[in-house]
Amino acid sequence: MNPLLELKKLGQSVWYDNLRKGLVTSGELKRMIDDYAVSGVTSNPNTFERAIAGTNEYDEDISKLLKEGFDDEGILSRLMTRDVRLAADQLSGIFRETGGSDGFVSIEVDPRIATDAGSTVEEARRLFDVVDRPNIMVKVPGTREGLKALETLTYEGRNINITLLFSIDRYAEVAEAYLSGLERRLSEGLPIDTISSVASFFVSRVDSLFDRMIEERIERSVSNDEKARLRGLLGKVAVTNARLAWLKFEAAYSGERFRKLKDAGAKPQRLLWASTGTKNPRYPDTKYVEELIKDGTVNTMQLHTLLAFYDHGRARMTLTEDIEGAKKLFGEMESLSIDYQAATRRLEKEGTEAFSEAHISILRSIAAKRDALEKKRAVAPRYSLNGYESEVSDALQEIGSENFLERLWAKDPTLWKTGAQEKKLIKDSLGWVVLTRVMDDHIDEIEDFAREVREAGFRDVVLLGMGGSSLAPLVFAETFGRAPGYPKLTVLDSTDPGAVDAVTRSIDAEKTLFIVSSKSGSTIEPLSLFEFFHEKVHKLKGDAAGRNFIAITDPGTPLEGFAKKYRFRKLFTNPKDIGGRFSALSYFGLVPAALMGVDIGKLLEYAARVEEAIHPCQPESENPVIILGAALGTLGRLGRDKLTFFMSNEVAAFGMWLEQLIAESTGKEGKGLVPVVSEPLGKTEDYGNDRVFIFITVGAEDRKFTGAMKSFAEAGHPVVELKLGDPYELGGEFLRWEVATSVAGQILGINPFDQPDVELAKKLTVARLSDISKPEGLKPPGVGVQANGFGVYFGKKTFEKLTRADGDAKKMLSGFLGLVKEGDYIGVLAYYNPADSSLSAEFTELRRALRDSTGAATQFGYGPRYLHSTGQLHKGGPDRGLFIILCHQPDEDFKVPGSQFSFSELELSQAFGDMEALDSKGLRVALVDLKDPSVKTLKSFEDLLARAARS
Repeated sequence: MNPLLELKKLGQSVWYDNLRKGLVTSGELKRMIDDYAVSGVTSNPNTFERAIAGTNEYDEDISKLLKEGFDDEGILSRLMTRDVRLAADQLSGIFRETGGSDGFVSIEVDPRIATDAGSTVEEARRLFDVVDRPNIMVKVPGTREGLKALETLTYEGRNINITLLFSIDRYAEVAEAYLSGLERRLSEGLPIDTISSVASFFVSRVDSLFDRMIEERIERSVSNDEKARLRGLLGKVAVTNARLAWLKFEAAYSGERFRKLKDAGAKPQRLLWASTGTKNPRYPDTKYVEELIKDGTVNTMQLHTLLAFYDHGRARMTLTEDIEGAKKLFGEMESLSIDYQAATRRLEKEGTEAFSEAHISILRSIAAKRDALEKKRAVAPRYSLNGYESEVSDALQEIGSENFLERLWAKDPTLWKTGAQEKKLIKDSLGWVVLTRVMDDHIDEIEDFAREVREAGFRDVVLLGMGGSSLAPLVFAETFGRAPGYPKLTVLDSTDPGAVDAVTRSIDAEKTLFIVSSKSGSTIEPLSLFEFFHEKVHKLKGDAAGRNFIAITDPGTPLEGFAKKYRFRKLFTNPKDIGGRFSALSYFGLVPAALMGVDIGKLLEYAARVEEAIHPCQPESENPVIILGAALGTLGRLGRDKLTFFMSNEVAAFGMWLEQLIAESTGKEGKGLVPVVSEPLGKTEDYGNDRVFIFITVGAEDRKFTGAMKSFAEAGHPVVELKLGDPYELGGEFLRWEVATSVAGQILGINPFDQPDVELAKKLTVARLSDISKPEGLKPPGVGVQANGFGVYFGKKTFEKLTRADGDAKKMLSGFLGLVKEGDYIGVLAYYNPADSSLSAEFTELRRALRDSTGAATQFGYGPRYLHSTGQLHKGGPDRGLFIILCHQPDEDFKVPGSQFSFSELELSQAFGDMEALDSKGLRVALVDLKDPSVKTLKSFEDLLARAARS
């Protein structure tokens, strides 16, 4: 059963909320008409702008119009009216079959003239004349001036979509204006039987605002009874508002006044439910479709809502259910002093301003595209595939034949796996595909909180998290820095005592906001760090310490309980259908970014452009996002699996996030792509035939990479180049690489959304922590030898492969490095303070020495950070890694409050546990306990390793 066809049978029309040329020319609109019962289209200025800025769909048109002498306004007008004409022709059959009641395409007047009724009327007349199709509606904002325009245009016999309606009273005024226009026309003997009109009543935006207002009241309230009453309103205002608007509709169109008009052939102005995508992850994704079903209405849906309802929607008449309950709920709102009128006035004002800004953004995007075309500046990735073109082309054809993009939007798990358990896991992990649409509605909430934090006098923000909860904030902190007047963001994703001490010394705990960030809410590192810093703040502020903490987590986690128990300042509950490494643009990334002054709206706008680029109307074979994934997956399958990244300094930190995304997503079932990030640039002869070189640059071409790109390509290596105009374009790069990695995962035949081998190291860490209480305490695993004051321990299975060399550490290390084969990589895994720049420089030199002496690619990761990043690849990917774990004894240590262990003991347990995990899988691993954490000792080990490599 097709739920969308059931809506049609029930008498409700389905319109699609997105119009762009490719929708028609690709055949996608026709398919939606045939398969999804779509019977109308509404233009959306936001998605139109993103199609221009984020794809090459309009490049040829813009170039042609430029040659014809059109300015940006003229180009916009020509493009929009042409698209409307194309869609109207596609829908003309429905228009004829329904006698002019359905099959419409809506186009908006310039929203900048929303406060001028006369200009609005003139603009509407122009659009009707230019498009010249009977089945179009012109969108007019439902402001007071818009009502005057509605009456005039209805009187003139024109089809109008009166939009941006939020309040019941304003809707009643709209009905009055429509009826008055019909009456004026009829009084002059003019026909009224060909006029159709809809009133676009917005839904989910209402819940978004009222829920925020209600939640703020709950936080302030001291009465448990009042809190319970307020909670009873959450998620209910929007549907209640729509139901009461329906009562106004019935009152307007069931009386004697309309009967006279109806006798002359008039149609009632249908209620159209707009903004029906669910914004709150706690609510069903089909909520604003399922609860608003009624014959004679229209529901306009964006793609994700359309596909969600098609997949699991339930169609039955629901709009008029419990009308008395709706009236009571509004009475309850009034008794709780929730100002409905002020809120809906705010929604109308913000909606009108947003439409105006969207129009201006379209003009900016046309100007930017014009400039790029005139200067012939590349905006899509550039490839030198060097002999792999046919294989990548074949992969693209296969991906296209499987309708990858449509199935991705539909959250179809069978793109990757078909087992029942796997399908459920995947389906519950694809929320990131539409995340920009969800989070766009939370920008105000996040920025309001950032303003509260500044006003509260916080000077520092310290994020306590690991992996997907920390890497995107780390990218933002290193890429943007704090804006003037905002707190400094420090990310602490280490259990190293030196790292903990460095952060402690750098802040005033009383004036620091701590973010405890964990998807599962049970990750040992952030919870241990929370206990440590909460104790410090508690000594200063007593029971008010919780006001210095916020939490970001999934619904129902232990951390959510902590947040309530300790009375945190704020709890952000993230959508649960998003994996940690796909959560950069969710609360996990955006809240820390906003707190340091990053423009999160701008980040999301760039992401939205990429989202528009992956719309199913873009053929996979021509889609730059899909091409990237197909190239990486195909090259990896053919042995080019070392993805070696070089980046401009402005965005170098992005590599840390990419490293986790690619490694943890693809490294399983003995397969995987190996991201190589921050390896020093070498000469062409330093690299093997397992490399793919990827350059990500900002602004003008990064000259230090020009020669390398050319020489690598000439040597036969595949080379990919992505140019960014602005670091804020990282917002789009997050989504680009998430999609590309998902495509590569399909080509490799793995599930990109699980991490089956991560748990092993966690279990072994817990086992190691239990050793603390034993007489012998924590001891390194494996078989050890001593050298230069430090210990070298080899995994038991590794030791069996080595020549004993009479316990000579240098000879044994030489034998260990001799295990490196062609196509292998070396992972240097250092349990040290990641903020120590002098150590970081030495680790870079160590990587250079290992690469140059063995010819192998090198990875580097700080422990325990890498356990949540590349650790899955190490244990679940191909057996091509040789691992060197480095640890030390700290100068100073700190107990974790409420636990039996210290940070050093936790850190060593994690190092030892990971070595055991690697060894248990038969992987080549050595652990080196350098004891002293100084640069001098590290240099001594480097010297020993260099001599071992030469012998």
